Amino acid sequence: MATADELFNRAVVAHQTGDHLAAEAGYRQLLDLLPDHAAALTNLGSLVAKRGDTGEALALYGRATAADPDQLDAHFNLGNLYRRLGRTRDAAAEYEQVLRLAPNAPQALVNLGLVAGDSGEWPRAVECLARAATVAPDLPDALLLLADALARCGRIDESVAACREAVARFPDNARAHNLLGVQLGTTGETDNAATAFERAVALDPNYAEAHNGLGVALDALGRTDDALCSYAEAVRLNPDHARAWANLGTGLAQEGRTPDATAALRRALALAPAPDVHGTLLAALVYGADLTPEQLRDEHVAWAGAHADALAPAEPSRKRPAGAPGRVRVGYVFGGFRSRAAAAFLEALLAHHDRTRFHVTAYAGAAPAGADLDRLRKLADSWKPVARLTDDDLARAVRADEIDILVDLHGHTPGNRLLAFARKPAPVQITLFGYPATTGLRAMDFRVTDTTADPPGLTEAHYVEKLLRLPDLGWVYGPPADAPEPNALPAARGRAFTFGCLNHPGKLSDPCVAAWAAILRAVPKSRLVLLAGRSVAGADQLAARFTAHGVASDRLELVYRLPAGDYFAAYQPIDLALDPFPYNGGATTCDALWMGVPVLTVAGREARARQGVSVLNALGLPEFVADTPEQLVTLAATWAAQRDSLADLRGTIREIVGASAVTAAPAFVKHLEAAYLSV
Repeated sequence: MATADELFNRAVVAHQTGDHLAAEAGYRQLLDLLPDHAAALTNLGSLVAKRGDTGEALALYGRATAADPDQLDAHFNLGNLYRRLGRTRDAAAEYEQVLRLAPNAPQALVNLGLVAGDSGEWPRAVECLARAATVAPDLPDALLLLADALARCGRIDESVAACREAVARFPDNARAHNLLGVQLGTTGETDNAATAFERAVALDPNYAEAHNGLGVALDALGRTDDALCSYAEAVRLNPDHARAWANLGTGLAQEGRTPDATAALRRALALAPAPDVHGTLLAALVYGADLTPEQLRDEHVAWAGAHADALAPAEPSRKRPAGAPGRVRVGYVFGGFRSRAAAAFLEALLAHHDRTRFHVTAYAGAAPAGADLDRLRKLADSWKPVARLTDDDLARAVRADEIDILVDLHGHTPGNRLLAFARKPAPVQITLFGYPATTGLRAMDFRVTDTTADPPGLTEAHYVEKLLRLPDLGWVYGPPADAPEPNALPAARGRAFTFGCLNHPGKLSDPCVAAWAAILRAVPKSRLVLLAGRSVAGADQLAARFTAHGVASDRLELVYRLPAGDYFAAYQPIDLALDPFPYNGGATTCDALWMGVPVLTVAGREARARQGVSVLNALGLPEFVADTPEQLVTLAATWAAQRDSLADLRGTIREIVGASAVTAAPAFVKHLEAAYLSV
């Protein structure tokens, strides 16, 4: 008959060679003879834990540590099992017991650091991982996890230093290069970050996370097509990589490839529901023509139901009584200035409020430094940087400031803080300017608009919010001080008649492209100038959409995303601008008009499709409004034949815009204040 040692050794050999059934049988046979054999209990525990029987594994490890309190492997394995079960406190106690028995056990130090991180105790994690990296300089995980923990403590420079040390010690470790890329990206060293990610994927071509990181770095460097390829490779390698799907969808949306973008974003959400990704999907859906206004509303309501509505407090703030003494406290919430028009609109708000009746607080997200920001700061009664505040902290700050009316300037565009609004920190909450659709939020009380964009009785059902209609426009345009003067009509010099649109390419829906192609066919030798983002592949795809409608590519001029200094000059070769539909231009329409270029628009039945009508009616130019896409083609051909009239108008439109409600900031703010006081 075999001795206990022989039974144990046979079981260990079977365990080591992968014959787990034989190993388990051997350990159990031994335990029938010696129920307190600590090593056999420990090894059997690891086998049953691996097959998912956590209850028996816990019992076996417990028997092992009771039989031999100094059984290191049992304490370590028990700690690992507790961590897997989310019992972080119990896991930490087991790892600490290992360290009492073996103070320099590197893997116990690493795992104790991981448990500390699981609990959000990042300074404690740094302490454990730094010790692990010291006692085990040849253990890559210790140094890499230390770098991550340092970053989570805000010690970015030290994190980068740890990553560089890891790369120096382990030059062939793809994870080290990947983490270096991540940390360099956070410090703005984008070129170096891209180099680090490139090294990571060279070392491990199947490393999906590194391909995704490389995409982020390349996108920041303006290498859009390369970035999209990196994201696509990441999701090919790991079809369950939610963030890579989200990045791919966001990149495609920015280039106007809306159907592909929405598919990628929906895939990301199916894998990992996230409010920011869901918001990006909403913004992409607003660009397209596939959904009815009611369906768009339902999509936004679904976002709020998934991420926001449950955040509302049981007892919202009390509304300011009508006629109460003192100034009405208004707060404007905004993120980084992504366009000149947004900054100009904010400046108009801050500059023209009646400070005897209103106290204005600006809750400012990330914004570029410089003179413009300094000027804006001086225009507010209170300017509070909130980019680093959580949504919860921002809501608390608004409550502490006793804001009466809190105003969102973004909707679902980048930089929004809608999840702070969801917490209902102010008794009255309003969305204004930035988004031509509902937010979907039950906590958002009103949406500012006008009677043309939202005719009474026509569009109320498209919103969760009640509508506050202003007498003229629901927003105001701030003309650029440095735009060149309008030039003479290009077609008057014998050039081919040129149509143009410098709106985001995502707005070029299929019905829009079909109508514009019909215009080019109706006006012989005419040309069309379009903005094509930053992607060569996206530009090629856009040209192909027109080719499919019988328009040769040489009749298109596709310009890539323009720096501010070149943007207004790009209107000079254009004779007549075309407004995309169903999502019209807003500020972009005004930019064209400011450059003397009339704009043709199609009037739809929802706010996003009526922004052009609002602007043109306010200017007294209804002759540039079509009721249908078919009428748009007729109008375009008619105006192309009336070049003398267009030439005369080109010299006067800037004056018309400057004297209209479109640019009347003081009057706009006065109407807005009256609306604020009416709610």
